[in-house]
Amino acid sequence: MSTYANENTQQHILGHPIGLFVLFFTEMWERFSYYGMRALLILFLVAKIGEGGWEWTRPEAYALYGWYVMLVYFMPLLGGWLADHKWGHVKTVVVGASIITLGHASMAVSDLQIGMNLKFVFYLGLFFIVLGTGLFKPNMSSIVGKMYPPDSEKKDGAYTIFYMGVNAGAFIGTLLVGWIGEHFSWTWGFGLAGIFMFFGLLQFYFARSVFGKAASEPKPKEINLTPEERERNVPFTQVDKLLVFLGGVLAITWIVEGITAVVTRGFHFLPETFMGYKLSVGFVLFLLSLVVFIVLGISRLQRFEHVERDRLKVVFLIAFFVIFFWASFEQAGTTMNIFAKDYTNRTLVGNWGLFYKIIDFILSIAPMLVLTWVIVKLGKAIIKKFPLTILFTSISFLIIWGLVIFRVYGKVTSTSALVDTSWFQILNPFFIIVLAPLYSRFWEKYTFSGPQKFFGGLTLLAAGFGMLAIGASTIPAGAKTASVSMIWLLLAYFLHTMGELAISPVGLSYVSKLAPARMLGFMFGIWYVFTGLAGKLAGVFAEYSDGIAEKVGFSGFFLIFTIIPFIAGLVMLSLNKPIKRMMHGIDK
Repeated sequence: MSTYANENTQQHILGHPIGLFVLFFTEMWERFSYYGMRALLILFLVAKIGEGGWEWTRPEAYALYGWYVMLVYFMPLLGGWLADHKWGHVKTVVVGASIITLGHASMAVSDLQIGMNLKFVFYLGLFFIVLGTGLFKPNMSSIVGKMYPPDSEKKDGAYTIFYMGVNAGAFIGTLLVGWIGEHFSWTWGFGLAGIFMFFGLLQFYFARSVFGKAASEPKPKEINLTPEERERNVPFTQVDKLLVFLGGVLAITWIVEGITAVVTRGFHFLPETFMGYKLSVGFVLFLLSLVVFIVLGISRLQRFEHVERDRLKVVFLIAFFVIFFWASFEQAGTTMNIFAKDYTNRTLVGNWGLFYKIIDFILSIAPMLVLTWVIVKLGKAIIKKFPLTILFTSISFLIIWGLVIFRVYGKVTSTSALVDTSWFQILNPFFIIVLAPLYSRFWEKYTFSGPQKFFGGLTLLAAGFGMLAIGASTIPAGAKTASVSMIWLLLAYFLHTMGELAISPVGLSYVSKLAPARMLGFMFGIWYVFTGLAGKLAGVFAEYSDGIAEKVGFSGFFLIFTIIPFIAGLVMLSLNKPIKRMMHGIDK
């Protein structure tokens, strides 16, 4: 087995090794399952019991969403460690995909009428998805990085193509799972997501040898290292391990207490006041755990050699600024979803109704044609060596084509033109599919530093929320419903997507370049921990959205996300020179 997948012995498609496109479709199905379920979760929780939902309040639904997203991104720390130390990236992905499939199956059967309440099975399904995603997500990104030599100039382009796979899955998953959940059954929607995760698992498993030796084996055991190599790896001391244990206990207690309060809809096993202040003990434990891990991080960084220490500092710095992006961006699954449902005019008549049907037809069919073209090229390249991989990929796409055609036929022949609430969430992945190749060429043609790209991304995100603030300005404070033009949501998703393309794939690429190869999976896990904190913060912001809207309206709420990301972008831009210096030649 070759060390890297792009060596001369490997076949290439569009200038990249075939393994990248196997990863493309595997990641696509995992994102199909995740974003499809994400599109439904809030809508399902707030839907009335007579409509098959749980009839939760918005703050309750937002709270569960926040915990779920946080844990989805916290678990990659475990997945990265397992891959680096025990299983290697490929095996960890296989195990993770299997657990995700089991999670969706659990959610699908949780609504069966068998004479007992199966809500606990729904929560069990969420837990499986969280655990499986933690094993799956960081290692897919790591495999992309390890298929290329460390100094390869193709990494940025590879991650952008890979990111197209992420968003192709998000697009199709949201389009179909959202439609099935809203119009037929929430259970069918959750179950459909799991079916295609299973197909993704099979196609990946049967092509697992294509990714190269570096992606398939864990890092060398300590016993195989010389004393000099062992010291360079900065082993955990007894004090380090004690701090990890203490910080972990504090954080886990906070998490368990918070999830218990959400699941029981109000029960707290820890006091909700601390030393007479209206500050929950759970939150105090979180702050203490944060202090412990900061002390641990600073202590360990000091023990790395100079260049590695500086580069790791950059990883932590850009990961911190990513919090400002994702805490705002993740409103798409919460407040922007509710804004689309209750405050946006989704009923179109006359020429506008016809225009929507045409656009929906194009949005549904065009990406499928592009993806089918990629499958054909992949099939020609791997059919002889990996026939089962292309078989399962082809079967899954035939099923998807059938569902897409069925959905389009229903939309075109309908006498009305009602835009589904979840439909707006397909805009982000669709824009990414369209714009990602342009961005890939743009980065190759023009040179921008990492901080400059982050400034652009945060500014575009802020501009998107500025559009929503303008659009919501006509909604009176405290209004429960409204009928705002959907143009504001369209503009917001477009600008948010442009911002995302300047931050997310670029951030992944920088982690792969800056992190030492021996701890790549672990550092991707750290990266996703910061993303998870952003997801939890997004949920907290959403929990307070109704209260803020009562006082200053939804316009004032969206204005918060116009101001904060822009200021964060300015700070990042001001750090451009010191960050480039600490990269030591990575970002020339």
